[in-house]
Amino acid sequence: MILSKNKWLFIGALAIGAILILAVGVGTVRLQIPRQKGLTPRLYIPYISLTKATPTAAPQVTPQTMPEVSPLPTATPTPNPCPVEKTTKLGIGVYNRGGGHILSPILQAKPGVIFLMDPDPGFARDVRRCFPKAFIVGRRFMSSQPLDNPQLRGEQVADYVAELAVPLKGVINAWVSYNEVVGSSDFAAYQAYNTFQVVFAQKLQGVYGVDAVAGNDGVGVVAPDDYAKYFAEAIAASKYFGVHAYAPQGANTMRQDAEHYVLRYRAIYNSLYRAGIQHGPFILTESGLWNGWRGVTSENSMAKDFLWLADETEKDDYVIGQAIFGLFANKEWQDFDVADSSAILDALGGYLPRRSP
Repeated sequence: MILSKNKWLFIGALAIGAILILAVGVGTVRLQIPRQKGLTPRLYIPYISLTKATPTAAPQVTPQTMPEVSPLPTATPTPNPCPVEKTTKLGIGVYNRGGGHILSPILQAKPGVIFLMDPDPGFARDVRRCFPKAFIVGRRFMSSQPLDNPQLRGEQVADYVAELAVPLKGVINAWVSYNEVVGSSDFAAYQAYNTFQVVFAQKLQGVYGVDAVAGNDGVGVVAPDDYAKYFAEAIAASKYFGVHAYAPQGANTMRQDAEHYVLRYRAIYNSLYRAGIQHGPFILTESGLWNGWRGVTSENSMAKDFLWLADETEKDDYVIGQAIFGLFANKEWQDFDVADSSAILDALGGYLPRRSP
């Protein structure tokens, strides 16, 4: 009986021990599982990122981002961006005070020389901002251009031009005075205009600190040698010298009789050189056909003529460039206006000068 009891006690003890061993073993396994698989909060992060990188997420992202990064909408945000850094001797005259969309065709043409007549100051600053490297010439329109008292008139016009020119220092490079004021062989007018220009240049440059442009006579009006004979003082006193470059009357191309008309500036230069007359750089302040291009030639032919003249001026280092007459966009001078001619504006904008290496 005692043995039986001891036997059962022994068996019970074994059973209890087995249970304890199992309990400890199970606990050990449960404790080892997280250690072996890394199931801690930090180590769950790679798992979460893997879930985000599964193929089910990629199709959700792709259709949302593709339209935003596509080159199609970003390729043409602005057809003619500002500023224009290109430098050429091909330019344009703008006979519009500004406003509206007049800046758009100028940007389309990408001129290296710009002629502005009576520009609104804000518009002139916009032009300079968009064309930081361009040479810009200014002009104030005058309904009458008297030479009866040339010295007094020169001072008065200098004051008048300075009213607009002084606030635009650093925006416009130089200013003209009268425009196509003398006739052929009018030698008394030549002498008066010479005096007028000397006084104009001395006051505009010396008093107001604004550079002056001499000349700006009609094409073929003044003989090349007469510039050296009658206008030497005016040319020497002025920072720049302006010349108009038009084809002869009735011509449908600027290349006709070019040496006597459109390229006449070369004969003037040679005359001044032979006479030893000091002068500044030349500017072709107007260029084109005598009576305009509309009804005379095609847009493409006119564009080729403008580019041809630009290439010609590239051969002459004393020439700053030409300003085509012109861009109006106001129903004035419609036979000359290039504002709505995409063919001409695009040709100007795409022009690359032929320069010697």
